[in-house]
Amino acid sequence: MNEKTGEKRIGRKLAAALLWLAVWQAASMAFGRSFVLPSPVLTCKRLFELCAQGVFWQACGVTLLRVAGGLALACVLGFVCAWAAQKSGVWKEILAVPASVIRSVPVMSVILIALLAMRSAAVPLFVCFLMCFPVMYTNILQGFESVPDEYRELAQVYRIEGSRYFTKIMIPASMGYIKAGLSMCAGLSWKSTVAAEVLSNPKVSMGYHLLSAKMYLEGADLFAWTVGIVILSVCFEKILRYALSRW
Repeated sequence: MNEKTGEKRIGRKLAAALLWLAVWQAASMAFGRSFVLPSPVLTCKRLFELCAQGVFWQACGVTLLRVAGGLALACVLGFVCAWAAQKSGVWKEILAVPASVIRSVPVMSVILIALLAMRSAAVPLFVCFLMCFPVMYTNILQGFESVPDEYRELAQVYRIEGSRYFTKIMIPASMGYIKAGLSMCAGLSWKSTVAAEVLSNPKVSMGYHLLSAKMYLEGADLFAWTVGIVILSVCFEKILRYALSRW
């Protein structure tokens, strides 16, 4: 029964994908300008051609490192700030202001401000970190604050303190909130990083090739790079979720 249900689910997903590919193909034929709206076949052909080039994988690797680095920094600082906030109400009030402001500021504003203060190659990493930090900080803090009082009392009875208390009590008890924050940041990190690459324009990046394709009206390249970004983003999210499920 479960196998049949799984097969039906896969079949529905394939049918939905084919439907939207057909809509894309029809729209491309109706528009009649491949440099603006290339067909799925042309896009896939160009993507396979790009995959045979070292430049493509180099750009993918560098962008992936920026995404992973920005998300890792957001997690580390999120843990540190959440720990301080749950220990002190003063720190909680102080940190609530930047967290709320950063969450409300448009990504483009952050990118443009960052461009005034740092090198273009560092902007995507910084923007990714800044966009993910409020999400991670808020979720981790909620997780720490939701730790049952019984766990805290147990730690006092057995004198579990310092790093042991943090790793044995706080993190396991708040893991659900941490996983939720990482799941939300998985997609956000890619969107913010690539947007920052497009504006800051470091030569070794996927965003640089997106902008180049747009400037030279290479629609197939633009769509191929976009599809590549989507595939990498989905794979990154799947791998992250799998790793979290094993934790």
